[in-house]
Amino acid sequence: MGLFFFKSKNDSVPVSDIERRTFRLDCIRFIFQGFIDAEFKTYVLLFAIRVFNMPNRVKGILSATAYLGLIMVPFALKFFSKIWPLKNNQAIAALLFLVAISIAIAAWTKYRVVFLVCIALAQVSYKLTLPFVTDIYNRNYPRARRGQIVGTLFTILAIAGVSLSYFIGKMLDHSLGNYRFILVVAVFSALVCCRIFMVMPNGRVIAGESSFVFRSSLSILLHDKVFSSILCLWSLMSIAFQMIFPLRMEYIANAKYGINLSNADITTLMVVVPTITRITSAFFWGKIFDAQNFAVMKILVNCCYLVSIPLFFFGKSFFILVLSATILGIGFTGNLTAWQLWVTKIAPSSEKLSAYISIDMIVMGLRDAFSAGLGYYLLSKSFSLHTICLISTTLITISIVGFCFFIKSPRLR
Repeated sequence: MGLFFFKSKNDSVPVSDIERRTFRLDCIRFIFQGFIDAEFKTYVLLFAIRVFNMPNRVKGILSATAYLGLIMVPFALKFFSKIWPLKNNQAIAALLFLVAISIAIAAWTKYRVVFLVCIALAQVSYKLTLPFVTDIYNRNYPRARRGQIVGTLFTILAIAGVSLSYFIGKMLDHSLGNYRFILVVAVFSALVCCRIFMVMPNGRVIAGESSFVFRSSLSILLHDKVFSSILCLWSLMSIAFQMIFPLRMEYIANAKYGINLSNADITTLMVVVPTITRITSAFFWGKIFDAQNFAVMKILVNCCYLVSIPLFFFGKSFFILVLSATILGIGFTGNLTAWQLWVTKIAPSSEKLSAYISIDMIVMGLRDAFSAGLGYYLLSKSFSLHTICLISTTLITISIVGFCFFIKSPRLR
């Protein structure tokens, strides 16, 4: 696909060799990253439920550990700038190699504790790559078409995930022992992505400025009211979504709720359907990000969640569950595109981008580590799934109302 496809009439920025080469490598990388994403978002929790029979408390910990990596972002930035100085792409490659090793051990072990620790380490390492990847996007892709390019890359990721997922579901229905092979596929994918990043254009050495210090980050939160307000509103939505998201798997995989779908049907519902909608909507969301106020995009995303979540937990038929998954897939794609790039739009300058990314990652890590285990905690305290669903939709509604006040903000265009 030529990059000229993304150029609009008002886009005068020429396509550079660095942009072209980065895009070609990203097209290959996102195929394998799609396998890794499907592993962490769906199958790890499914293995915890059906292979290792983990209790709710442990499943809550497993859901939360992925976001601990975001809390550790400032330390990772400091580590790769001062203690072990590396370029962005080299740091990503090192972290992905750690992901591969951790998943390989998880595939080999038969012990719950070892599986939990290794998957937790893999998820933390995977999340730690995000600030470095965002900086590469900011450097290698021009602002005028960055959203459309990244949206298209997420389409490739989605196609890769859906092409493998249905066969994985069938394999698990044949024998749960095949989960080891599925983990090995993730190991191979992580190693391929590691190699791709090693040859990706990126001449900038990670800086170790004081902007990564917590005191400086706190100063930005106190003085940049628009940025801090958006973080608060996003946090409301994220807490609402993350507390209910892992419970979707519980609802359809645990026999006590009366749904108890087969592994193939779970894969269809949790991976295939949302992925197909991601394929069809990713470029659309990219164009919205480039052309519209960011608050408008977030309102649309939140409305998708507001419709999808009650449909899922109050609907009993497979058709209603599929409809919910379709709407969720559309919203999730928009949220993923926005989250990957929104700091590049709101940061006042490229020099401060790393500081803003650092703050965003810390706040997201804290709120999501808290909220990912919150759903299972409430479940263990005898809250019903329907009650948790109503709490979630209330928080999302408040977030939508808050974003309405920023529709005309020039910072978010």
